[in-house]
Amino acid sequence: MPAILLPKEVIESSREKSLEAKRLTVVATTIGISIISLFFLKDKTWSNGNTAAGLLAVNGFLFALHGVYYRDSAFGRLAVFGITFGIVELIADALCVGITKTLSYAPAKSTMIWLSPWWMPGAWAIVSMQIGYLGARLIQKLGNLHGAALCAIIGAVNIPFYEEMAYHAHWWSYHSCRMIGHTPVYIIVAESIIGACLAPLAKSALEATLQVNVIKSGLVAGLSTIIGGLIGYGAIEVVLKNAV
Repeated sequence: MPAILLPKEVIESSREKSLEAKRLTVVATTIGISIISLFFLKDKTWSNGNTAAGLLAVNGFLFALHGVYYRDSAFGRLAVFGITFGIVELIADALCVGITKTLSYAPAKSTMIWLSPWWMPGAWAIVSMQIGYLGARLIQKLGNLHGAALCAIIGAVNIPFYEEMAYHAHWWSYHSCRMIGHTPVYIIVAESIIGACLAPLAKSALEATLQVNVIKSGLVAGLSTIIGGLIGYGAIEVVLKNAV
């Protein structure tokens, strides 16, 4: 019986669907590891920035393993997007630490890059890859508007959990601002803006054919952390405070 030759487009489409499932699996796995780790580290007196770095190493290794093993170039582009995002986010951190003076990394006891722990750009790279990938998938399923809106909600709901756990794991803490638990209200506003921006920009990075476009998407996504923080702080800590 003669062999059946499949068109190149069918083969590539089948491989892409298989890769999408594997990408979702590794993203979900890293999110699960993060959640379990944070529950385990809660209120452990020995936890500090070293445990944050350890979690970063585990999740970073899983992402790298996926990219190399499956030769997933799109995931490689997502990594470049995340790293660019994490570097630019250092500016947003500096605003929170040095200007609004609402954020302290003293509990981490880590070596600093500017005003952030050395592991912070990597941590943000992982988070941006996680949320960005989920946001890109949501846009594929629901369209730009609904996908970005849902990603904004995910960011707004997800962040209070991470902020609360980060406080109890002795990674950082906030003060001198309106809070829900240990999470500033202005950070929740900021993260919803960041989430809405991550979805389309991560999708653009995944689909980019030129590396320079991936970096541009990462830069714009990083700028959303600065703009989101300024809008959130201005709305909650300036406008609302003066209105009350």
